[in-house]
Amino acid sequence: MSTKFSTQLDGADVKIEGGEIIVNGPKGEARAKIVYSFLSVRKEGDTIYIECKKDTDYQKAIAGALNAQVRNMVKGVKEGYTAELELVYTHFPASMKLVSNKLVVENFVGERKAREIPLPNDVKAKVQGTKITLEGIDKYKVGQVAGTIEKKVQIKNKDRRVFKDGIFIVKKPE
Repeated sequence: MSTKFSTQLDGADVKIEGGEIIVNGPKGEARAKIVYSFLSVRKEGDTIYIECKKDTDYQKAIAGALNAQVRNMVKGVKEGYTAELELVYTHFPASMKLVSNKLVVENFVGERKAREIPLPNDVKAKVQGTKITLEGIDKYKVGQVAGTIEKKVQIKNKDRRVFKDGIFIVKKPE
C-alpha cells in the first residue's frame, strides 16, 4: 500500500508536464520540479494527488514535503506572501531607500559607504520610513530575501549589547 497526499487547488490552474508542476493564478505562475522517480503526481478534478511507491519513512517525508510545497504555491499564486522588516538604530540615524533593484542602507552605524543588498526581480519591496515590506508568490524566496537583508545589515566587531542596530524581521511570510 502506498501513501497518498492531496491538496485542494481552490480555483488555481495546475498542469503537470515534463516532470514539473506548474501552478497559475491571478498573481502569477509558480513551478516545482518532480525530482524523485518514486513519486507519482496526478490531478483529478480540483485536487492534486502525490503518491509514493513504497511506504518507507524517507519516501513519505519527500512526498509530504512536495505536497506542502504545492500547497504553498497554490496559496502564493492566489494571495501572495508578505514579510515585514524594520530598521532599528540607536547611535547613528541610518536611512534606507530602493535604487532600481537594490536596497541601499546609508549611514549604518556611522559607516561612510552605503550597504547595497540586491533584490530578485520576482520579490517586490516597499520602503516606508524605517519599515520594509517584501511581497512575492514564492514563500521560500520571500523568506530567503528577508533573511539575506537581516544578515547583510548586521553588527560585526562591536558589542551587540550596546550596538543594537540592524534590520530585523518583524513578520515572516505565512
